[in-house]
Amino acid sequence: MPNPDLERLRGIKTFDSLVEYLRDDLDWPIETDKFDDLTFDFEPEELGIDPKTSAKIESIKQLRPLSSNQPWGIFFVKFEPKRLPVVALRRILGQLVIKKRASANRADQQTWKLSDLLFLSNYGENEQRQITFAHFSGNGDSKNLPTLKVLGWDDSDTPLHIDHVHTTLRDKLRWPGDDPDLDIWRESWSSAFTLRHREVIETSRELAVRLASLAQKIRKRANSILSIETDSGPLSMLMKGFKEALIHDLTEDSFSDMYAQTIAYGLLTARITNRKGDNPDELSSQMPITNPFLKELMESFLSVGGRKGKSGTGVGIDFDELGVNEVVGLLDNSNMEAVVRDFGDKNPLEDPVIHFYELFLHEYDSEVRMQRGVFYTPRPVVSFIVRSVDKILRAEYGLEDGLADTTTWSEIVKRNEELKIPKGLNPDDPFVQILDPATGTGTFLVEVIDLIHKTMVARWKDEGNSSKRIEQLWNDYVPKYLLTRLHGYELLMAPYAIAHMKIGLKLFETGYDFGSNERTHIYLTNALEPAQDFSDSFSFMIPALAHEAKAVSQIKTNQLFTIVIGNPPYAYESANNGEWICQLIKNYYFVDGSPLGERNPRGLQDDYVKFIRFAQATLSETGIGVLGFITNHGYLSNPTFRGMRQSLKDEFAKIYAIDLHGNSKRNECAPDGTKDENVFDIMQGVAIIFAALNFKQSDARQIFRSDLFGLRTIKNKILSKLNFSEFLWDLINPSSPFYLFRKIEDELRAEYMEGQSVTDIFSISSVGISTSRDDLCISFTAEEAYKTTDEFVSLSPETAREKFHLGADVQDWKVSLAQDDVGKNGLTMKYITPVFYRPFDVRWTYYTGKTRGFHSRPRGEVMSHMLGGNNLAICSSRQVNEEFRHAFVSRTISDGNSVSLESRERTYIFPLYLNIDDQPELGFSSETSVKRPNLTPQFLTRIAEKMNLSQVGEDLLPKELTTEGIFFYIYAILHSPNYRNRYLEFLKIDFPRLPLTPNLELFLALAKHGGDLVSLHLMESSKIKELITTTIGSGKFQVEKFSFSDEIVWLDNEKTSGFKGVPEEVWEFHIGGYQVCKKWLKDRQGRGGQNPRSGRILSKEDIDHYQKIIVAISETIRIMGEIDEVIEEHGGWPSAFVTE
Repeated sequence: MPNPDLERLRGIKTFDSLVEYLRDDLDWPIETDKFDDLTFDFEPEELGIDPKTSAKIESIKQLRPLSSNQPWGIFFVKFEPKRLPVVALRRILGQLVIKKRASANRADQQTWKLSDLLFLSNYGENEQRQITFAHFSGNGDSKNLPTLKVLGWDDSDTPLHIDHVHTTLRDKLRWPGDDPDLDIWRESWSSAFTLRHREVIETSRELAVRLASLAQKIRKRANSILSIETDSGPLSMLMKGFKEALIHDLTEDSFSDMYAQTIAYGLLTARITNRKGDNPDELSSQMPITNPFLKELMESFLSVGGRKGKSGTGVGIDFDELGVNEVVGLLDNSNMEAVVRDFGDKNPLEDPVIHFYELFLHEYDSEVRMQRGVFYTPRPVVSFIVRSVDKILRAEYGLEDGLADTTTWSEIVKRNEELKIPKGLNPDDPFVQILDPATGTGTFLVEVIDLIHKTMVARWKDEGNSSKRIEQLWNDYVPKYLLTRLHGYELLMAPYAIAHMKIGLKLFETGYDFGSNERTHIYLTNALEPAQDFSDSFSFMIPALAHEAKAVSQIKTNQLFTIVIGNPPYAYESANNGEWICQLIKNYYFVDGSPLGERNPRGLQDDYVKFIRFAQATLSETGIGVLGFITNHGYLSNPTFRGMRQSLKDEFAKIYAIDLHGNSKRNECAPDGTKDENVFDIMQGVAIIFAALNFKQSDARQIFRSDLFGLRTIKNKILSKLNFSEFLWDLINPSSPFYLFRKIEDELRAEYMEGQSVTDIFSISSVGISTSRDDLCISFTAEEAYKTTDEFVSLSPETAREKFHLGADVQDWKVSLAQDDVGKNGLTMKYITPVFYRPFDVRWTYYTGKTRGFHSRPRGEVMSHMLGGNNLAICSSRQVNEEFRHAFVSRTISDGNSVSLESRERTYIFPLYLNIDDQPELGFSSETSVKRPNLTPQFLTRIAEKMNLSQVGEDLLPKELTTEGIFFYIYAILHSPNYRNRYLEFLKIDFPRLPLTPNLELFLALAKHGGDLVSLHLMESSKIKELITTTIGSGKFQVEKFSFSDEIVWLDNEKTSGFKGVPEEVWEFHIGGYQVCKKWLKDRQGRGGQNPRSGRILSKEDIDHYQKIIVAISETIRIMGEIDEVIEEHGGWPSAFVTE
């Protein structure tokens, strides 16, 4: 409820309104309303102030004495806009203060003692003018300038800051009466000034950096102590307790980390809560009552690290040894009151408390931030989610007060006969119970408190309650209906402490007087671990831990939740691999009752997926409720998550998914081509999900989707103003087999699904090879490959590492293993083989097929069939980010990035033939090699049935068709522009599916075009000899800074050499993720950096090859058009592929 006194103070922006305040609120004996009648005017020149300084001063006025014996001087100084100019104020002070030498003062100028001067300043822009009371203090040391201290406010200050200023002015600057004791009043108003000018910003930042530095020292010292302690040592016992009770994968370093952060933020919280305390032993008693665990834990930690620990046992660790005293000293020497007032400054897009913590964590250990996926959630996102969940409760469940509603289970069951009170639940418990399972620093819970406070105040106002009565009602509501319904789990110690601190600050801001002992129900625990009964396991050594563990166990066992909100961590390499959550997540590994059938669905192990599964299970246990999360958006359409999508679809009555996009890994842009940005400072795109589990299980399931593209500022503005009901929604119908959370036409989906997936066409396939060290393993020529490999194995591992810039070893590639592979197999030309590296770019490599050898993952089970160069393989991708252009052909082993380097677009290889020779490592290089088609019997039967052909021969090929003809038909379809456009949305999410035609004539025509494309792409067609370009320049053709203009590809900045006659459509042509003509040159361009190289000088063969690429692409564009033409001639899409 707004305080009239505070609002009056906030509204003071001019000296006239300030004078009224001094007279009416602080009892200054001012007898007129006219400001000019109260003051003497000074010109800056009269005070000897130089022109440069005086330019910043708009006016200087002295308040006429208000009593006959007034010893102090009060000046009103109005400055030009911007900041308070300290230099100008010092110049004025210099002319008004009494000098030690009398001759230094002007005879005609009245002067005052330093301590008797008070300046009231006015500065700032337009409506943002700020009033500041300023006072100089000194310690008598002539070497140091007097310190400027200020007490000021403006309209953007928080209620906490305004309240502080109001209280200080009322208590310290109220006029003392008719016959004042001048010394007492001077001391009183001087004591109002405790804050040095501009100390708030500097101190808050510096405090974070310094606190991080000291926490690092504590962590290092704790690690050292643990390394020499016995298992029964005090720190070791503490670590054992935490490991058994809360954090089971705790290591010595992670415990030292937790200890350091607990000390740092525990003492910070104590310091914020109370005044200075020089004795660390006493600080734990100053922890806030809303956080009994942190209070007890600090007692345990400090008793281990201080005099209490030494008492009687001699096993304690001195504070100086751990560095605790340094933290205490730092906090004592900081103006903490100013920092706290700054914590809540009103910026709707930024949270200063989080900014402080993020800075601390960055300085302390930035890797912790990445490992745990700790990302600050922007306020607009938090506000949107909280307001939307509130709206859902009102609209879907009939709770008129939303999140603030105190309706009990018994009351809501009376309204809804289908709903049952869960077993063991008290019917009088409030229905709305809120959980943030990854609370972090409490951002979501603070937003919930803010919304609930506004809701209740508005309701009480409507009921006709006075401001005072509303304040009483709120202080009754908080311990009974707010704190008891608000819950959070947090695993990291520092954010846990900060969350308590933030909630305390928020409650103070709302006017809560902390008259109750009700705790804040945020627990130090891992949400992804089940309840465990520790009883009194740690009551002797760590009573705080025993109490918290018991409380956590009770909450996880007995408390049911109807609201789960938050921003769970994103961690692809999840550290949460406990049996309980892994068992839960198995539900997502099945779709339509069968396993996903994926080799390595690692995406389902991401932490955010586990938290969604946790929330789903939590609400399922209650039987009703609402989920509101912001997470990675990958699960909306990635095929790996199809079981997850089906599970969510089957569980929840209504789902609303808002894809906020912003995926820089995919180079996402808005549909109109403009820039798209993430709401976080991360590369991974994000999405918001609301899911309502309804008591009416008979209701039809509905899933809605909306998309929000654009700049971050636009997204934040929209999220700040709207709630979910005001978005434009598409009703979608996720269906088998992918259950996509995106809008796709059902008829088109059914049509596409009639086609055959390439994984059903080819018996075996795999992703392409991975070298892990391309600069070493991939060469332009066979001779270079031999020479590089020979030199590599001749050096010691460390010399080779340095020579070839190999960096540190990784899991699947180590220098020693690579050298061993070459050493055991021998360096002969037998193992020097061509490799399809990039479109129209075949390179050379040493290849044995050994995993974790010279190549990290050589994919020998498939690539052995590609050795010798007499096979064919389609190279394509499972998923694409934008357009589908991801099809090429190879005769050799192929790289995993041969079609694209983009995220999610790894290249898969589908060989046409399999080598069934006794020596598969020779491939088809010998005349006696035996091969059979790599086409599945089911696919061959499907073609025969579709075209009404019989199957003949050992391979059961449809009569009149050949193995190569089938391959060419597939290749032609993949290059049909209409196919790519028609099925774009499906081609983005899984391997291509190919339609089969019943028309033999169309099949053969397409196979002819496909064969022509294959011949061009393998550079085997006679067409490529018919060059359409000419070279420009003479001398060496070295690739430096290449460019394209006016159908000329220039190889250097000076434009002295290049290729003329390159059509623009050829230059712009893409295969997969590569602009082909550009990519081929870029891979040969010079580069700087740590591993510099000169641009490659093109040989005669290179020049000829590049010109042939241009011909091949030009012909490809022509043939792709002819493919669509021939399909149109036979009925077009989809008629040409429908059986009559």
